Amino acid sequence: MSKDDASAMVHAFMPTGNEQADLQALYDLLDQLGDLQRDPDVRRELVAVFERFPAIDLGAPGPIVHSLEKAPIDEHVQLLAESLRRRATIMTIWMAERCFRSKLSDGNRSMLLEALSDASKRTSLGRVAEAIADAIRKYGA
Repeated sequence: MSKDDASAMVHAFMPTGNEQADLQALYDLLDQLGDLQRDPDVRRELVAVFERFPAIDLGAPGPIVHSLEKAPIDEHVQLLAESLRRRATIMTIWMAERCFRSKLSDGNRSMLLEALSDASKRTSLGRVAEAIADAIRKYGA
């Protein structure tokens, strides 16, 4: 399987809304991807699943986060910051908070804070806006 095939498989993931079935489908998908789940383009698609399906429960942390966290945390901060800028979700904000509680470099901490700040300018209502403001309050100092 090529990395393009792997990225396409992740992009094709379609949750059913049944949490157990969706989690199992993700675990099965990640098993099929094998080492390709570490490819940067595949990892970008994994993060994008949360953008495409913000209201679907895909675990906390769940299979996607477990897959991403197999690599050092600083390796997925940029992917997460890009995602927060495109479409912040409760899950990507939660992932950012996990990053803040880890050993981040100063540059990656700043990158995440800037992404959250950018997201806050585009998100003014609801749980996502509240979660962004809370994360900035907690980790912005």
